[in-house]
Amino acid sequence: MIIKSKKFVLKLEEILKEGLPTEKYNEFEKFVLELVKKWHNGDSFFVHHTSGSTGKPKAIKISREKIEYSARATMEYIDPNRQIRSSLLCLNPNFIGGAMVIYRGLIFDHDISIVPPSTAYNADLEDNYDLVSIAPLQFEQMSSSQIDRFGTILIGGAPMPVSGKPYKSNVYSTFGMTETVSHFALRKLENDIFYTTGDTVVGISNDQSLKLKGTITGGNWLNTNDLIELIDDRSFKWIGRKDFIINTGGIKVNPEQVEQVLQDQFKADIMITSLPDAKLNQKIVLLSSGEHQEIDFSHLPKYHQPKEVYFNQAIYRTKTNKVDRVKTKSAFENQ
Repeated sequence: MIIKSKKFVLKLEEILKEGLPTEKYNEFEKFVLELVKKWHNGDSFFVHHTSGSTGKPKAIKISREKIEYSARATMEYIDPNRQIRSSLLCLNPNFIGGAMVIYRGLIFDHDISIVPPSTAYNADLEDNYDLVSIAPLQFEQMSSSQIDRFGTILIGGAPMPVSGKPYKSNVYSTFGMTETVSHFALRKLENDIFYTTGDTVVGISNDQSLKLKGTITGGNWLNTNDLIELIDDRSFKWIGRKDFIINTGGIKVNPEQVEQVLQDQFKADIMITSLPDAKLNQKIVLLSSGEHQEIDFSHLPKYHQPKEVYFNQAIYRTKTNKVDRVKTKSAFENQ
């Protein structure tokens, strides 16, 4: 295993050597190297933070056994013939999506190239890579030639629309959270059905939201706030977050699905939210961080169409590049 950046190339034995000078590394590089050492020291637990997109960020303590199981479940799904030998880290390894790049590399002996995480995809790549984990915002900024430099791309952290565009690479949208040690289900970007990895099974709880059970949950059912269409106990279609659903005129609208329909019309960030309304209870409004522009709502059902549009709005993001809906709505309502 080799870890390299533009400044250094280090073999695993060099990283583990006593007295490795750290003053020449930035905080991102130091974190990666320390995580490698902790894994090889046999640490039993590792702490990673939730993104904070649906509430206050919190620290989650994850066992070594669950990390290893999650890594193996993913690799058995995307690489059953063990062809993957290199990966790129361009996410923050403080969070589980970025950390799993390192854990998978350690368990499966991948060479890892690291570039500083950014909301923009700014990696000046000299090589092709077998595997990368990336955020939707980064993926949307990649050119076709950049996408083709990867054998497999895992996109996680926020919903991705189904794409009719063919890719040379294997491109997956992932589904999971810190509590499930990264993703527990994957779907090809051109498909709308998620399939679970490992021994994870899914169902619908009493409040009609997704629940899951498997090794990554300690064999116990874990309830989520995600609304799904259940296909069977190993596959499902995602509808939206229960806590974000807007009830307008008795019609329940998923803001994330509306955003997916409209996003192609914008270069700026957008967010669908609501305001109180005497007639509808809640009226749908669209916030955009960009300048005024014409918008075509004709592809949306009547009750899904925004009643008002506000431009030049602050759309806040979490440290993992998810839209911070709570903070954005609060700032909008209090301006």
